Amino acid sequence: MAGVLAGSPLFRRGKMLWDQNSRDWHFPLSKLDKLRSGLWLILHDYSKGIFPPQFLDQQKAYEAEKQYRFAIPGMSGEEAFRNSMIKPFCSGGIMRLYLSHFSRLTLHLEQVGIRPPAKILELGCGGGWMAEFLATVGYDICATTLAESDVIDANGRIQSLEAKGLSPALKFVAAPMESVHTAVEAGSFDAVFVYEALHHAFDWRAALHSSFACLKKGGWFLICDEPNVLHTCASYRVAKLSNTHEIGFSKSELIRELRKTGFQKIISTGPKLHWWFRGHWLLAQK
Repeated sequence: MAGVLAGSPLFRRGKMLWDQNSRDWHFPLSKLDKLRSGLWLILHDYSKGIFPPQFLDQQKAYEAEKQYRFAIPGMSGEEAFRNSMIKPFCSGGIMRLYLSHFSRLTLHLEQVGIRPPAKILELGCGGGWMAEFLATVGYDICATTLAESDVIDANGRIQSLEAKGLSPALKFVAAPMESVHTAVEAGSFDAVFVYEALHHAFDWRAALHSSFACLKKGGWFLICDEPNVLHTCASYRVAKLSNTHEIGFSKSELIRELRKTGFQKIISTGPKLHWWFRGHWLLAQK
């Protein structure tokens, strides 16, 4: 039935839009166009047995994430680099969202007694803007990312702070989330956080266990704005374009796994009425 619907005149425009978008990341799409192309793609892939997405080969998943910025259709590596390095100062609405999330993270850290110069580990830092901001306000930051190219780029943030006469306690390390405890000093961090990155992990459960090993006893793990369950459908089109993971989580599933990992105290600061699309904010203590 899904295949029949995908091939019907009802979804003809959706297929056309996907064909154009798959050749050009910047192809202009209205919200309705994104819905049309996304629905066609889900129906088509469901009929082929490849939706919902399944991630079976860890090494291929890692390589796809590392090559992400060099493989976006219609976007050069230089443009992708610039987009990463200007964060959080993107277009107005996104900039305000990023800055509000940084403020929220620092408030949550203070809420659980984690203040500068506490030692913090970030998972999935990408270009490193959040780590740079935290180092600027005095935290001792080790930020990790899967791609070695991200580390090279992010090190430029350290140089920019030093050019201002600052001596930031900031370093960047290439390490998968699933085994991050083997790449840093395990058991030494006051806090570990992941911001909008856990849903890219090959095995997010393993990432929780590895984060637990990185914390001191009494330390805190913060899950920041991780997408809700509908994200799996809403961002499937983007996931196909970028060849990366885009999945959503249920809050109950996250909390259940945090408890299974060994976290004793769990606080949810996200909205109670999330309607399956509002992001998750969770604080968990070892």
